[in-house]
Amino acid sequence: NGIIVQSPFDSEENIDSDLIVNTVNPNKDVDGLHHVNAGKVLHGQTEDAFIPCTPKGSLELIKSTQVPIAGKNAVVLGRSKLVGSPMATLLKFNDATVTICHSKTQNLSNICKTADILVVAIGKPRYVKRDWIKPGSIVIDCGINSIQENGKNRICGDVDFEEASKVAGFITPVPGKLNY
Repeated sequence: NGIIVQSPFDSEENIDSDLIVNTVNPNKDVDGLHHVNAGKVLHGQTEDAFIPCTPKGSLELIKSTQVPIAGKNAVVLGRSKLVGSPMATLLKFNDATVTICHSKTQNLSNICKTADILVVAIGKPRYVKRDWIKPGSIVIDCGINSIQENGKNRICGDVDFEEASKVAGFITPVPGKLNY
């Protein structure tokens, strides 16, 4: 019923991922990466487009807090096609004022501190620290990283959950703190 193109590709050859993704029928592109679906999301035409599941689920989590999104300052840390960019667009069309940041953004911690809503998908373990978080804010951590800790592999997010949870009003933990 649907197709997901797993990337990055495990190949020694240089493969054009956009070409592959855009070969998929947009009506079966459940990741929402085909240029037709991405374009519809970019233009706010979400009723008949596939929206990438992580941003869509993150928006539902934000709405579940019952904190109005309209007028809030939202910061999205990460600009990927799968999470960051569509997340920023969804927040924008829910009337938030959105700032998109990335690893090269200057004064990143200061920008994050202004966020009523902070969505993090930068791919760096425990990158966002407690002092980056505005007290009472909504923090959505989309990162899943495997790290070595005390001789074991562990899963952690892009946000230092233990510290950030002391100041955030709402925060998502990384599921299943695995020890393996």
